[in-house]
Amino acid sequence: MNNLITIILSALVGSGITYLFGIRHLRTETEIKVKVEKYNNLIKYLRGFIGVDASGELKKQFFQEWEASWLYCSDDVFRAIRRMIEYVKNKERNNIKDETGVVIVGEIILAMRKDLLQKRTKLTNKDFIFWDVIKQGK
Repeated sequence: MNNLITIILSALVGSGITYLFGIRHLRTETEIKVKVEKYNNLIKYLRGFIGVDASGELKKQFFQEWEASWLYCSDDVFRAIRRMIEYVKNKERNNIKDETGVVIVGEIILAMRKDLLQKRTKLTNKDFIFWDVIKQGK
C-alpha cells in the first residue's frame, strides 16, 4: 500500500514538473516569435530616419512601434533606441552631418540580436548595414 502511494505521488509530481517545463518552453517560444515580429517592424520603420526612404510617415510608425516596445524589448534594445532618438533630435536641432547615426542604428540591431539569441555574438554594430536601393529609370 505504501509503495502504491509513493508511485502515485511520484507520477503526479513528475507529471506536474513536465507540465510546468512544457508551459515554460511554449511561453518562451511564443515570446520569441512576438519579439521577432515586433523587432522586424522596428527595423522596417527605422528606414524613416535613414537614406532615401526617410519620411515623416515612417518615423511616426516607428515611434508608435517603439512606444509599444516597452512591453517586450530588453533594456539594452530600449536604451539603444533612446540613444538614437536623442541623437536625431540633437542632429536636427544642430544640423549635424556625420556617421554617428549609422553606428547608433547598428547598436540597435545588435541589441535586438543579443536579446533574441540570448547569447553572445561576435558581430559588432558596424557589421549591420542598411542598404539603400535606388530605382533607376529604364
